[in-house]
This record gives sequence, C-alpha cells and structure tokens, in this order.
Amino acid sequence: MPEQDIQNSAELISAYFPDLTPAQKAQFAALAELYHFWNQRINVISRKDIHALYERHVLHSLSIGLCYHFQPGQQVVDIGTGGGFPGIPLAILFPETQFILIDSIGKKIHVVQDIIHQLKLSHVEARQQRAEKMPAACCDYAVSRAVAPLPVLWQWARRMLRAGKENGLICLKGGDLSAEIRDCGCKPVIHALYPLLQRDYFQEKYLLFVPV
Repeated sequence: MPEQDIQNSAELISAYFPDLTPAQKAQFAALAELYHFWNQRINVISRKDIHALYERHVLHSLSIGLCYHFQPGQQVVDIGTGGGFPGIPLAILFPETQFILIDSIGKKIHVVQDIIHQLKLSHVEARQQRAEKMPAACCDYAVSRAVAPLPVLWQWARRMLRAGKENGLICLKGGDLSAEIRDCGCKPVIHALYPLLQRDYFQEKYLLFVPV
C-alpha cells in the first residue's frame, strides 16, 4: 500500500502495534466510516484534520499506549473527551481496562456513545459531566488531550485519582510547555513523541505523566 494511503488508513496503526487481534484491527478500521458519518453532522473533528484521522487523532491517542500499559480491571477517566480522543482508541487497545469518557458538551457525548455502541465496547461509558463534578478517588489514571492548561488539568485530576505508586495524570500536549509546568508546581515525566513516532506531525508533541 502506498505511504499516503497507509497514513490515512488503519494500516498505520498496525505498523506501530503489530500484535493487534483481528477484532481490534476491525474496530480501528471501522473508525473512519463512523467519524466521517458523524463529522458531516456535528463538527467533532476539525475538518482540516479529518483526512488524517488515523495519524493526528488515533495514533496520537495511542501514543499513550507506547509509554504506559493499563492493566485489566483498572479504571481510566478521559477528561474532556470531545469526539472520543484519546479514550476510544485506548479502549480498543486495552479491552480489559474500564474507561469513563466525560465531556460537558452533550452533542459530543451523543456521538461518542453511538461510536461506543457501534464498536461494541462494553467496557466503556460516556457521560455528559464536568471534570470537577466527578467523584473523588474514582480512577487509577486520568488521560487528556489538548483540553486545558496543565495546572487546571492537575487540579481536576488529582482529586479523581486513587492512591497508588503508578497512578497519575497522562496528558498529550504540544509546543513550549515550560510556563504550564512552572505554574503547575508539579514535576511531570515528559516523553517526546517524535522518537517513538518519527512522523513530522509529532515533532513538537509531548506526553506528560504527573504521578499522584
């Protein structure tokens, strides 16, 4: 398959995650039709990015899975999931982990709920809910992608997180993060994504982990 076609297809995911089951491959392949269907009705993904769904949304979300491996029975909350990122790709990758995807915008949660239903992701729940209203100590990890500055994210996440030496907030961000990290007063572990995903899009993309 030509490189341009791979970039815009689920084959890109298999290139980085070669151990996917046939069921997981089918679920990733189904994302294209589902998101194109919904994006014609509700702008859940930027229209300038929909052509690069697998690189800029699915693979970007799955970069978390290259650095951290959720365990069976653990609970993960996706703060500000929007159209379901990073939560839905991570839920496909980790089918034995429980996921709760939250967002304050009802029409986006409606889309996410339909995609969850179509993919038969029985271990995933989507809720219209603000992060600050989530119960205390309700999850092992909180994940987020391009939602809020790190100090705000950490304020939301820290009360949700259960005590545990490996638990914490995992967020995907880009650009110069020095001010956010300074203002947060925390010491995140920073992973540059470009060494893991050597594609131009990821040159200034980072994964931050803030332990509980």
